[in-house]
Amino acid sequence: MKVEEIKMNQMIDLEAQCLINEVSFESMKKLLNSEKNKKLQRRNHYIQVTINSEIEKSLEHENK
Repeated sequence: MKVEEIKMNQMIDLEAQCLINEVSFESMKKLLNSEKNKKLQRRNHYIQVTINSEIEKSLEHENK
């Protein structure tokens, strides 16, 4: 299965579960997108912190 097929199947399953449990599918999609964005921001922050620390180490090493 390709990634797009898996994502589509998961969304179909989610929609079915929302219907069964009488939960708004649109609300669930918004919540999932919000969580995805938070994770991306955390990952990007971690990468930026790592880059900054490497730059600082390099500069300290050059100054010694």
